Amino acid sequence: MRILVTGANGQLGQEFKNNVSNSNHKFYFTDKNTLDITKKKEILHYVTIYQISLVINCAAYTNVDGAETNKKQAIEVNVKGVKNLVEVCEEKKIKMIHFSTDYVYNSKEIIHLSEDSKTDPINYYGFSKREGEKIIEKSSCDSIIIRTSWLYSIYGSNFVKNMIQKGKNESKVYVINDQFGCPTYAKDLVNCVLEILKYNNLFKKKIYNFSNEGYTNWYDFAKKIFELKKINYPVVAVSSNKYKSVANRPKYSVTDKSRIKDIFNINIRKWEDALEECIKIIK
Repeated sequence: MRILVTGANGQLGQEFKNNVSNSNHKFYFTDKNTLDITKKKEILHYVTIYQISLVINCAAYTNVDGAETNKKQAIEVNVKGVKNLVEVCEEKKIKMIHFSTDYVYNSKEIIHLSEDSKTDPINYYGFSKREGEKIIEKSSCDSIIIRTSWLYSIYGSNFVKNMIQKGKNESKVYVINDQFGCPTYAKDLVNCVLEILKYNNLFKKKIYNFSNEGYTNWYDFAKKIFELKKINYPVVAVSSNKYKSVANRPKYSVTDKSRIKDIFNINIRKWEDALEECIKIIK
């Protein structure tokens, strides 16, 4: 296949760049400067010129707090941009893989959320991503939506890299201990997608959860980062009530991955093992 990867300068897009060298497919990587998904004509021109057969959409507005004040920008990318991609994919009979977020859910208890669990986003980022999902679900495009969570990588800005930086510069680090979720190493998500590409006949407008196995809270996640990176500064637990952020975040985003494992024969490693690999690479 000839595959377009949008948002190639983000942490997920860069992991694709770094991990597809052994693939039999031809990949084309674009960023906002080379392909703006908010402009439909640009997308149509690009996929026509390069005869694209699959779009992997990594382009997104992902600043959770920023989305509360930059609502127009979040909608422009996460909704309008997705709509443009979908319409072009429908017109040109192109398949699509799109990434969404666990923030479309909102559980108030520690349960494993399936793809069929109720969606009830409590922040604008989650709302914008859910609206993008709806466009794909209503379309005739052969598509897959993958909801991921707590994404980190050796690239870009993310919780793992931020904690390492804080550990180098501060004597104490305060981290929330009452929000639970599933960390995801972006490299593992990319490898999952590369496995999915082997099942070309299963692009049937399905939604899948993907993260590394197990769950934790931000505090224990930070402690594990410090342990693996051999940072000796203390991590101090605080409640979300005492650590106010602009956007509300769900207390429990623990997702079930049975569907993606069963349908695509995906083996998912524990979050601690994935983190250890990533930590060894981060300087």
